[in-house]
Parts: sequence; structure tokens; C-alpha cells
Amino acid sequence: MNSAASVAPQDLQASVREAPPLVVVDLVGSVTALGESTFLNAVGSAIDKTAGDVLLNFTGVDYINSAGIGIILDGLAQVREAGRRLLVTGLTPHYRKVFSMMGLSQHAQVFETEAAARQAAAQN
Repeated sequence: MNSAASVAPQDLQASVREAPPLVVVDLVGSVTALGESTFLNAVGSAIDKTAGDVLLNFTGVDYINSAGIGIILDGLAQVREAGRRLLVTGLTPHYRKVFSMMGLSQHAQVFETEAAARQAAAQN
């Protein structure tokens, strides 16, 4: 068995669910160029599903590379074009730091939990 296969990033999976006042995109696997269509289709589906703001749930994400950051920025643009806000939860401390360094957290508010994001969205 090839040892590289055992450490290869997982394909990205995304599901969309309503969690009023938000619509949540649950992500599992790796956010890389290979997952671009999965990610952007899920964001588009979230926008179409409800008029609420969109919460990206990264709890199940094990890896985000530079192409993945670019894809997240594309998703942010989609959400903003629809007149919505993008919120984020489930980031590891490392990826919270990356989001901060890249300036993403200035455009997509980061929350510790989905419940905290839902509460903040309900107050706005």
C-alpha cells in the first residue's frame, strides 16, 4: 500500500441545512482546489435555500490550503453579492490564526460555536 495515500487530504463533502436564523454549510474533509465545485455549489444552495445569513461550519475540516482560502473568498463574494453575511465556526486555532492573518475574519465573523453564531445573527 502506498503510504502517501494514507495521508492524502480527504475529498470535500458539504451539506446544507437550515438552522434559523442561519443556513449552515457543514463541511467535511479538505478545502482544496479539488473541492471547489462542491464548496461553491453548497454555498449557492445555501443562498437559494433561505434569505438568512450563511454559516460555514468547518468542524469536520482537516485541511485548508492556499487554493482553499481562495475558494472561501469566492464563497464570501457569492454571499455578499446576494446581500447576506458570511459567518464561520469550527475552525481550529491554527486556521483561526490563518483567517486572521489573511484578513478573512474582517469580512466573515468567526464564532466558537454554531449556537454563538445563531445568537449573534438573531440579534442583527
